[in-house]
This record gives sequence, structure tokens and C-alpha cells, in this order.
Amino acid sequence: MKNELSKQKSLYLKQHENNPVAWQAYSEETIAKAMELNKPLFISIGYSSCHWCHVMAHESFENETAAEILNKYFVPVKIDREEFPSVDKRYQFYLHATGKRGGWPLSIFALPDGRPFFGGTYFPPKPTHGLPAFTEIVVQLGKLYQDTPKEAEKYSKNYDKFFDKFIVTDKTSEELTGFDFHTASESFSKMFDSEQGGLGKDAKFPNIPVMEAMMEYYDTDLFVRDFMNLTADRLCTSGIYDHVNGGFYRYAVDRKWSVPHFEKMLYDNAQNTCFLLDMFEKTDNRLYLKTAEKTIDFILHEFNTDFGLISAMDADSLDDDLKLVEGFYYLVSEDQIKQIADSVTLTEGVITVNNADYEEYVRLEQHFLKIQADNLKEKPAKDTKIILSQNMLFVKALLRMFEISGSDYYMEQASALLGKLRHFHMHGRSLFRINYHGEVMEQTTLEDYAFTIDAFMKFFEITKEKLFLTEASAFADEALKLFCKDGLIYLDTEKTVIDTFDDSIPNSISVFIGLLLTAGDIMGIPVEKSIIDFGADRLIKYPGGHPTLFKTFMRYSNL
Repeated sequence: MKNELSKQKSLYLKQHENNPVAWQAYSEETIAKAMELNKPLFISIGYSSCHWCHVMAHESFENETAAEILNKYFVPVKIDREEFPSVDKRYQFYLHATGKRGGWPLSIFALPDGRPFFGGTYFPPKPTHGLPAFTEIVVQLGKLYQDTPKEAEKYSKNYDKFFDKFIVTDKTSEELTGFDFHTASESFSKMFDSEQGGLGKDAKFPNIPVMEAMMEYYDTDLFVRDFMNLTADRLCTSGIYDHVNGGFYRYAVDRKWSVPHFEKMLYDNAQNTCFLLDMFEKTDNRLYLKTAEKTIDFILHEFNTDFGLISAMDADSLDDDLKLVEGFYYLVSEDQIKQIADSVTLTEGVITVNNADYEEYVRLEQHFLKIQADNLKEKPAKDTKIILSQNMLFVKALLRMFEISGSDYYMEQASALLGKLRHFHMHGRSLFRINYHGEVMEQTTLEDYAFTIDAFMKFFEITKEKLFLTEASAFADEALKLFCKDGLIYLDTEKTVIDTFDDSIPNSISVFIGLLLTAGDIMGIPVEKSIIDFGADRLIKYPGGHPTLFKTFMRYSNL
């Protein structure tokens, strides 16, 4: 076998087309080839702007020795998670089920038919921090399958048994009558960092699904209110936001939100915008509104194309030696900082976050903008694929800004974006997930249907135009046919992947259940009780992992 990725459209896959690893694209043909050779799979999943994906590629996948070892024992498969989100979900769930943290790059060792028997994320070239060297784990697992394939099969079957047991639905929606939402909400509030905002004491992700669930308590719980205000403040004023250019980075690596990982994702910026607009509606804090406005301006300026909004900007950019360095484009020298410090008076070096000081905040930004205007560095690379579900998230952000601001400009932008998506991603009741410069991949996921229906219902809510309701209803009816079977909802049309847990975006199964519960009658879509029971079962058993279902059923129970 040889590296086959040069034939692919995905930027992430093309970043690996010159690796000595004999990468194969994910397909039925690749699985068939592995089964014919009776050779296990090494499945590597990531995305183009992922910093640690670049690190592992440079350390291991570009290394001739490591590649030779990998090619000897495995059929290497490279997957762009944005092309195949349900496949990514399947293997991320496997990691969580085996007691490991998920993330990217995702490294899965699987039987020839794709069933996993071992997994992890980043593996270093040499043992460090309790992690084995990549080549060591490849040889160990390769020999395991080579010498004792039944052992690998046993590990895989143990997971299959766990999964089959995990998805059994034995709770019903009637049991929500006695469900204590307040106690369940403590599974979220226990994660609050009341000193620094956000969740947990390590790296800080915005985690908007949790924020939106907690919005239900904003008016009645002072502790939640203070936490939400603090978190919104940190989003607007800390290192996770690009105060010069606009837009949110993926996450901050430290508890104080000081240092980000510098990739910028469309879905993060859409969700953070909606959250800040919700917070502005609660607080009338202009900082939230202006940050949301600046974020929208950034996305429309930097991500907009004739085909829709692109998916991401990379974390890494070329330094003066033409080497990729994370965050280099955004680097400001000490001398430049000193110039700003000499010309701006701050209280103890900190800008407070209230309306009275907003003008001072803007004035400081202007100084940084002048520095950025003189920046001759090459911008980070962009992943120009257009993803339907993520574009629909941003459509909702534009509509939300229209509601809050009353400016027709945002409705015009939402309508224009929807027009592009209709043209390239929709044919009758069929939705197509990915568009590469007008060339559409004819595959779809529940994520695309759920977020599209949600956006159409938002258009209908605002405009009262029945065309939007008709289209939402048609897509909901099609989604039921494509993704539902025997009372279960699947993420893929093959009906093989079930995962209801929220992660960086709301889980599409949860979103779809919420749409059926709150808008099924309006759309004229009858909702099977078994589907409602399925959602209730997930929430009752695992409340801490389901903030979107929590919000949905809390509102449903109050109807």
C-alpha cells in the first residue's frame, strides 16, 4: 500500500499526503481491504487547525522509522472528524467508556472490520508523562493481533457488550414527574470555578451547552448568576478572545484564561456569540453586546465565501524561519506592549468589566489594532470546507443579533447565508454535509438535519413566514426516516452510532429530541413516545453529561 491522501479534498487529509505513512482514506473499500489482508487498522482522527494533531504528525507520521513500523503492523486510516462526525463520536465514546479522556488527535487501534480494541489521543515519540512512545504501542498492539488475535477480539467484544447494555432504555418520560432538576443541576454547578469562571480548574473551554442549561437558573439563583456573569466577563476580556482582530480562540490552556490554543473554529464563535447575546439580554452589559458584534464582524470578514462560511483558522502560522509555530501571528513584542502601557492609564493594570469603563476598553483595543495593522506576518492557514451544521449555528447567531439589535443588516446576512446553503447543500429533503468550493460530498448526518431544522424554526419564529415552517417540517420528517429505528435515534444513516452526550456543541440527538418536543405539534410531526422515553432515560441516568437534554426536559416539564 501507499499513501492515497493526495486524491482527497479535505485540507486535513492533504496535510498528510506526503507522509511516509501509507494513509488510506476512510471508506468501505478501505475496510474491505483490511479484512482481505487480515490486518488491523490504525485510525487517526483530527482536523486541520488542531495544534496537537500537527505535533504528532511532525514527531511520528513524518518520521520514516515510525512510519515503517506503523505500515508493517497496521492499515493506517486518516479521518477528518468534520467530514465524519459520527465516526469520530463512535471512537470518542469508546475512549470514555474505557476510562480515558477524549480529544484530538484521536488514535484508535481496531480490528480489520473497524471495531476498536485499544485507543488514546496524542502519543509522544518517546515515553513521557506516563505515556508510552508511539512506536512502542504500535509494536505491542501489532504483535498482539499478529500472535493472539483472539485476545484483541476479546477486548473488542467486551466493549460491544458494554455498549449494548449502555443503550438499553428502561426509564420512561413519566419518571420525569419525580425527577429533581435542582439536584441534577448540581452535577453542573459542582464543576463551576467560582473564582475564575468556566468549568474545572485546568484548561478552560467555554462549554456553551452547560452555560445555556444554567441560564434556566439565572433569575432565581444568585450563585449561578454570579458565576454566569463572571464567565461572560472572562470570555470578553481574557486571552481566549482576540481583542485585536476579533473572534474567539478554541480554548485557554490555563485556569486564568490567559494563554489560548490559537485555532479559531466557526462553531465556537457562533455559540459564544449567542451566549453573550443571551447574557446581554439578562444584564444590559454593553461589553457582551459589543464583543458579540465584533465576533460576527470578524467571521463575516474572515470566514465568508461565495459558498458559505469556512470551518476554521489554524492555530499555527509561519515564523521568521518559515517554521510553523503556534500563535506566532498574534505575537506582540515587549516593546510594543510598553508603548501601549505608556499611553494608556489602567487601574492596577486591569480594565474592569462594566459599562462605565467600556470606552477605556475600546481605547486600549485601538492601540493594539494599530500594532496589528503594521503586522507583516503571514496569516494562519484556513480550512475552507463549508459544513452545513456549523453554518446553521452561525445563521442562528445572526438571527439572535437581529432580535437583540433590531438591525436589518443581520437579518440580511442570515438570509444571504441561508441562500448559499440552500443552493449547495439542499436538494429536496436531502441535506449534504460538506461543500468544497462548490463540489458537494453527498453524505449527511443527524447533526446537519437537527441544526438546519433549528435554524428554520428560528426564521419562522421571527418572520412568521410559513415557508420556513414547511421546510423545517419536511426535514424533520426525513430525519425520522433516516436516523430513527425502534425508538432509538442514531447519528448516522447506517444507524450504527448512538451517543447522546454533549461536547463542544450541543449533541444533535438531544437537539432533535428538543425540537420534536417543543415544535413537533407546530411542524405537524407526531412524536413517538419511545423517542421521548429514550431522551428521558439518558437524562435520568446521566444528568451531568446531558445539559441540552436537561434544558429541554426542564422546559417541557413546566409546560
